[in-house]
Amino acid sequence: MKVQHVITSMGLNWGGPALTTLLVVRGLRDACIDAGILTYGVRGGDRPISDEGFIVNLPSLFVWQLASGWSSRMKEALRKTYPDIYHIQGLWQYPQYETARTAQRKNIPYVVTLHGQLYPQALALSGLKKKVALSLYQRRQLQQAACIHATCMDEYGYYRALGFTNPVAVVPNPIDCNAYPLYSRTDTVKRVGYLGRIHPRKNIHRLIDVWARLNEENGVLLIMGDGDKGYLQRLHEQVQTLKLRNVFFTGFVKGEKKQQLLASLSCLAVPSDFENFGMIIPEALLQHVPVIASTGTPWAELNRYKCGWWVDNDADTLVNTLREALSLNEEIRYEMGNRGRELMLRKYSVETVAVQMKQMYDWATGNGPKPGFVFTD
Repeated sequence: MKVQHVITSMGLNWGGPALTTLLVVRGLRDACIDAGILTYGVRGGDRPISDEGFIVNLPSLFVWQLASGWSSRMKEALRKTYPDIYHIQGLWQYPQYETARTAQRKNIPYVVTLHGQLYPQALALSGLKKKVALSLYQRRQLQQAACIHATCMDEYGYYRALGFTNPVAVVPNPIDCNAYPLYSRTDTVKRVGYLGRIHPRKNIHRLIDVWARLNEENGVLLIMGDGDKGYLQRLHEQVQTLKLRNVFFTGFVKGEKKQQLLASLSCLAVPSDFENFGMIIPEALLQHVPVIASTGTPWAELNRYKCGWWVDNDADTLVNTLREALSLNEEIRYEMGNRGRELMLRKYSVETVAVQMKQMYDWATGNGPKPGFVFTD
């Protein structure tokens, strides 16, 4: 089987979509499937997430092309491709639009991964443009896809709520579990952490207020990440106003240092009102760290597998949940974290997701039965 993935960029600045596309294709290739990626080369200020030979980089876009992603080179390159199935990564831009058109002209089935772009919160950004795009072409191209790929049942529900009726496969984003060696917790300090982009929609200010209410004089709140400079300054000012001496900002962290800091936590807090996946949650679970995540994230499994707390995002609930998390003894905390790591290895590994993707492709191309994770109602 030959599978052609198409995505606008495989640059580091594209974050989750680029990484998950890379991991899916690696997994497929390890399973002896001829999968490749067609994309644009990255511009200055960004770096490619990988230079592996299965990634075909077209010339980089000029500044005036970035918003639409239009380039005649994409159309020319797609014309020369003849896979068994196309896999479109994301919505709205020209590469996705032209891939669907090419697939339809050649009578080749195609799959679309939504990447959270039809969540209500995502649709509200540049809402008028997206409404027009849906009306002109995007709705038709989505409905005509052989299958839509959603990463969780919430995303599936939002897709159906927009009136789409075609098949949807619910398959999680893959995690390269081998890339996260297990580090040991070296102390018993009660340490709560936030890790991710510093942005107002992440509700880090709420977490600081909650920490002040807990009055954990011997504990530590660790805020790891970088992003919106104005919001970051307001967070520093908030800490000063509340006279908190046990809140620390690390800035951007990566690699071994990031994993060691994660492993040092008593729990990770994810107070966002909305996350399509929240990559930091599996990263923490892989370090045996329980997670507190809001119901705006698709992580009900934290409750189901008893490896964290999936709770409402109001301040009172967060106070009570954090108090419970910090009251756990180390043995119970470790048991929760161990269940989380086992969940990641069993359900979210690259190998597991690649098997599901192959089953979806086989069914979509008429070469296999419908998998149980594909919904047609």
